[in-house]
Amino acid sequence: MNRQPTVDFNPYAVLTVDTEADDERIRAAYLAKLKQFPPDWCPAEFEQVRDAYELLRDRRRRALYTLFSVNPEAPLQSLMGGMDNQRRFAGPAPWMAVLKRR
Repeated sequence: MNRQPTVDFNPYAVLTVDTEADDERIRAAYLAKLKQFPPDWCPAEFEQVRDAYELLRDRRRRALYTLFSVNPEAPLQSLMGGMDNQRRFAGPAPWMAVLKRR
């Protein structure tokens, strides 16, 4: 993949397969989508289909995506984008306050 898909990118929805689909079904769906969205006519859709197939054809990456529902290659900042700075890293201060009370 030459670009990072967004956090809300769902490769199963792009290829229209379910999460229990095997390798053959994923490849068949990919080839069908390639016929539907050729690279010279629909470059944006083609990139999305290609990225979805790249993620799902590798069993390790597919398992990570299926378990955690995030792209394994997505940068950590994008996964934590909705959190404020206080909640991203609390640091030792809360623990130190608990220890000092004892």
